[in-house]
Parts: sequence; C-alpha cells; structure tokens
Amino acid sequence: MVESVEADVVVAGAGHNALIAAAYLAKAGKKVVVVDARPIPGGGVATEEYLPGYFMDSCSTGHTIIQSNPVIKDDTLGLVSQHGLQYVDPDPVARVAMPDGEQVAMYLDPERTHAEFARFSQRDADYYLEFLEDWERAKGAFGQANNTPIGWGPPLDALLDELPNGGVWRRRRALSAVDVIMHEFTEEHIQAFLLWEACQTFGSVDLPGSGVLPYSIMGGRQKRSWTIPLGGSGKLTDALVSVITEHGGEIYCDTMVSTLLLDGGRCVGVEATDGRQFLAKEAVLSTIHVKHLIDMAPADAWGDSFTYGVDTYDIGIPLFAAFLVMDEVPTFAGKNPEDTAVSSGLALWPHQVVEQGRAIRDRQPVEGSAWTLVATPSIVDPSRAPEGKHTVKILVPASHVAPYGFDNWDDAKEWHADAMVDYISAAVPNVNPGNIEARIVKSPLDIERWNPHMINGCAHGGDKGVPFSGPLRPAAGWASHTMPISGLYQTGGTTHPGGSITGSPGRNAAMVMMRDLGLDFPG
Repeated sequence: MVESVEADVVVAGAGHNALIAAAYLAKAGKKVVVVDARPIPGGGVATEEYLPGYFMDSCSTGHTIIQSNPVIKDDTLGLVSQHGLQYVDPDPVARVAMPDGEQVAMYLDPERTHAEFARFSQRDADYYLEFLEDWERAKGAFGQANNTPIGWGPPLDALLDELPNGGVWRRRRALSAVDVIMHEFTEEHIQAFLLWEACQTFGSVDLPGSGVLPYSIMGGRQKRSWTIPLGGSGKLTDALVSVITEHGGEIYCDTMVSTLLLDGGRCVGVEATDGRQFLAKEAVLSTIHVKHLIDMAPADAWGDSFTYGVDTYDIGIPLFAAFLVMDEVPTFAGKNPEDTAVSSGLALWPHQVVEQGRAIRDRQPVEGSAWTLVATPSIVDPSRAPEGKHTVKILVPASHVAPYGFDNWDDAKEWHADAMVDYISAAVPNVNPGNIEARIVKSPLDIERWNPHMINGCAHGGDKGVPFSGPLRPAAGWASHTMPISGLYQTGGTTHPGGSITGSPGRNAAMVMMRDLGLDFPG
C-alpha cells in the first residue's frame, strides 16, 4: 500500500521563498506540508556545522536585499519580533584589493566612502553621492515592481516614467552593469570596485538588463552594509520553519520529489523517489528548478510556450567555494585586522571581468577568478566559531567545465582551491596554507550534489538578463507564479524577480495563491 500524507497545500522544495509562501499560507489557516530533498530545510539559506564548533553558511551569507521586503521591513510574519531572527550590519562594508596592489574600502558612513573614493578621483567621489541620491529616488519603483506579482500592478517602465528622470532609468536598466559603470564613472579603481559589488549576485554583468545592479547593490550596502543574520544564514530558515510548525505545518526532509501527480489534468500532489505520495486538497507549490520540473509531468501537459521557455532558459554562472578555519582574521597587506570587512575580496579590471564572463558562458575552461569573495562573518558573529577562531568562505565564479588538464571538477577541485588560496595570499598574506587549520572545498559538481536545484553549481536560479526577467521569467506567459498545469504554482529563484536572498518570489507567490484560494493577504 502506498504511504500518503494529505494537506491543503503541498510545497515541493524548502528554499527560503517556498518557506515564506508556506508561512503565509499556514498563518492563514491552511494545512501545509513541505517536502525537501536535503537533510535540512532552507535550500541556499543554510548554516551547517561542517566541523565541530564551526558553523558555516553553505551558500548565502549576506541578506541585504531582503531587508527591504515587507517580510523583514514590516516583520509581517513575526520573524524578528516573535521567532528570534536578528541581523547585524558590519562596518567596514567592504574592502577590495585591485590588480595593481591598491585597495578600495567602503564604510557605512557615506562620507567615509566618499573620502576613500576621492583618493582616486574627486570627480567620481562627488558623483557617487549624487549616484546614491538618484537611487533613493528610484528604488521605490524597483521595489514595488519586485514585490508585486507580474501583472498585478503597473509594469516597471510605467513606474519609472513617473520619475523626473524616468527615461534615464529606463535606459539604465536595459544597459549592462559594465555599460553603466563605465559611462558614469571615470577612474579605473572605482570602476573595478563598483563592478566587484555588481557581481555579488553572480549575474552576467556584461549583458543587457543588468544595468541597475551597481545602483541597487551599492545603494543597499551603503545604507545597510552586507547584512548578516546572527548565528548564520540558516537562522532565517529556522524562523520560517518555526512559523510554519507553530501553525500546524509539517516539514519532511530527505524526501526527493520525482513526479507531479495529475488527476484530470490538475496537479493534486507529488510523489517522492521512495514511493510516498503527498496529496494536496487545494494546491501544489513548487520551488523545484524549472529545468527539472518539466520532466516531472508528461510533455503535453506543459504546452509549447512553456517548454520553449524552459529549453532556452539560462541557468547562470557556476560557483566554486572553499570553507576555511583560521585562528586569525584575514588581514590585507599593509593593514590591520580591523580594516578587513566581513565582505572582502579581490577584483580585476572591467575588461578582464567581461572576458572571463564570456568564457564561462561559452563553456570554456577558466583558471583564474574575475571576482573573488573572502567572507569572514565570525568577525562580527563569534557564535560561528570557537573562541579565537574564524570561519572564512572563499567564493569565486567557475566554468561549467573543469580547468585545462583535468577531465572533471572532482579531479580539479583541490588544485583549483590551492590556486585560489595562492592568488588571494598576494593581497591577504595570512590566507596561506600555513595559517589554514582546515579546509572544505566544494566544486560546481559538489554544489549540485548538495542541492539539485543548483544545476552545474549555479546557485542564483538563472541569469536575470532581458530574456529571463519580468514577464519572461521563467517563460513568457507564465511569470505570475501559476503554471500550465492547473493547481500547480511556482516560486523560487527561477521566478520573478529572480535569485539571491530577497524573499520576493515567495511573498509574490503567496499573494497569488491566497487570492486564488479566497484568502486575504495580510501585507
């Protein structure tokens, strides 16, 4: 006899967006069951004890963007006031080493950032303050568009047209991040720093549609820094799970979904690889990557438009990660430990970033790193490591294929990690083999094995360029969280407005589902 679990709503996948939607539904009185392939919920919002006493964020660490989402800003689910979620805003915001040995720092005080930029260009430093003011005027339009389901409100261009310089913003958002930075700033160190920040979401910064990134990321970080949850990224997940279970919901981990259950063309549940069925009386919500989701139902159930959209969907840029244990703060050459930011790194010049991004998209072997993050959250959150110790995460973009001389990433990963440590040590001398007490390396293959949603190690749900954004995400005609199969809804990084820790796809999906289920959305 097939084992089955019944609920009003079944949620397939437990990433933070799925959990946000599930929390809204559970609070509204629906019996919610969430199933996930991993041993713990959270997807890319997870903190794991990789070594005894060392709690490391296995994917995301910074939660800056979600701070403007009503889920956090207005605490609509009680995550902060009732479920223990706490954030800290580190200062300095960032320190980045340049190819010529120079360093550029950013601070929460915009005047200090201005003074830092002025070391390289007074003109660019002065313009940066105007740049921030311009974003302050425009960010409401972008926030409204991101936190509203597609088709539920004015399109972004209409919102931008209400601004005094709306035409400028319409052009900017259609340009690439490289175009915007190179047009609006003149000095190469400042250009490289802004591009390093724009690369944070692992988008293709040289492609049309990425032009708002320099504004949104710099504006958010200048106001809030690289905001991190105390106790680890997984504390957001813990708070969401607490809301769901408090309202009668259930979470089933180690449960890989293999099939969508259909009855008369309607999705009525999901089946796991072990044969268990999770049956939904009212709706199924998926956060399974659309590249996998489409294989879970007969081909004729999807329709040509959705199928074409998924076939041509760009999964994005892979990640390569190394997790280090150290007994000292990574310290930049010529600086003191306190000068190191939680979010630090190394940059290349803009043309080098463009060249490597193109090589990655062309599936060419890539050995260097055009963008390097050296994250040390234990600087401001000592709960992540034993006293006097630090957790350090190195994150770099990688190609879909292994470097030259290796057949696959399993063979190449330790060599590549050695190369990254050697590269970083030129700017951060104490990040060297003699000071690294332990190291865990995750190649793109490892990242996909850790989480099947991260195909080829791509953790951000897919590229967010023009063909894959707004009403085209994930496919034209299916951007409002409903799917071609009735009763089935979609959220997560493959839906509007995309990946990263924003919570917007989850909240937007909850709005759509609650309308269809006759429920009032609380805000």
